Amino acid sequence: MSGELHAIKSLLEDIKSSIERFEATNSEQARVYALEKSLKLTRALEHPKDAIFKLFLSPTQAMAVKIAHDLGVFSILTGAATPVSCERLADQCGANSLLVGSFIFHLNLRPGSQYLNPTLKRIMRALVAMDFAQEHGPRIYSPTPLSEEMTDNKSGSLVDALFVDFAPVVLKMPEFLQETSYQNPEDHLAGPIQYTYNIKMTTFEWLASDRALHERFHNYVQGVRESRPFWVDWFPVQERILDGYSGAPTDSFIVDVAGGSGRDMLALKRKFPNLSGRVILEDLPAVINDIHFHDMGLEKIAHDVFHPQPVEGARVYFLKFILHEFSDDNCIKILQNTIRAMKKGHSKILIEEFILPDENAGLFHSMVDMILMVVGPGIVRTKSRWATIMKSVGLAVNIICHPDGEGPSIIEAEL
Repeated sequence: MSGELHAIKSLLEDIKSSIERFEATNSEQARVYALEKSLKLTRALEHPKDAIFKLFLSPTQAMAVKIAHDLGVFSILTGAATPVSCERLADQCGANSLLVGSFIFHLNLRPGSQYLNPTLKRIMRALVAMDFAQEHGPRIYSPTPLSEEMTDNKSGSLVDALFVDFAPVVLKMPEFLQETSYQNPEDHLAGPIQYTYNIKMTTFEWLASDRALHERFHNYVQGVRESRPFWVDWFPVQERILDGYSGAPTDSFIVDVAGGSGRDMLALKRKFPNLSGRVILEDLPAVINDIHFHDMGLEKIAHDVFHPQPVEGARVYFLKFILHEFSDDNCIKILQNTIRAMKKGHSKILIEEFILPDENAGLFHSMVDMILMVVGPGIVRTKSRWATIMKSVGLAVNIICHPDGEGPSIIEAEL
């Protein structure tokens, strides 16, 4: 017992010092460190049996948030000038909801407060316990930062995507791995999603097959991207890329490979408005044709990463959140298609991805790796695994830059 108490006191000291450092420097690294140590402190204080039981109960937390989101609870709380009673909340939820429980549907009753109120009380109790709402006296509620965040369409889409699209796959994952002898999912046509939904198409084809599904996933991806600072705000662009570059306006400066909406290139143009050279955004035709720029100086090219890179001799080839979606073999193919277009001594490749340490990985990055396994055949690679891949394609890693906090890192490499 004395050993456990010593460990708890040591964790408290670590948390205290990191919070003090965060207060003094506003360092994201200090905040994340304090957060990780706080989670370890919680586990140290918790009985193992209680921890396992809470694991059993944990899906109900997301369930409560999803139900509240469907009912419009977060928008009502955030939009109210004063705290909202449960009765008033039930009235407004009932007016906004098309269906509150199948029993109401079958009875052909309006989902008003007399039916919704008892259920809503229970949901709100859970939300308060999770800090998704604050209680001021019995059953009187106001918003919190978490409830305000849930009014953002991208965060709401994240919860929707979990329940509608990915939770069924999570539930099937143990069965899928058992059926495949626990092999790492690497086949785009025979992964967890294909197994769960009994489909014969890639995950990307599946996502494009239904408009609502595609919209949920697109909002989810955009939300993840926008939750992190732009790469140009923490990567030393001037020192690592611009210094020594003297290209003409007609030369290719940077190619954003599979760059989606182009937000990273727009951030680059805003940060360096006098940048000389072409800034090129590439993606599949369906993506590129749906993007419209307004005099921002970006060029669009339709390109499939499994085909040879059409832009030769660019200063930078930028790949953000692309390679984690593919197996090592396909990752190597994509890199080889890019390398063939690079000019030795001039071109660099920047890969922005989450990178796992080789030991003692944090919970956040580990869970990102788990969800990529679910989506399949994605993976968050370790530093040593990246080193092996880069060496196999003839790339020399110059530097790995890490942001302040737990965001993705950038690998800079060249021939």
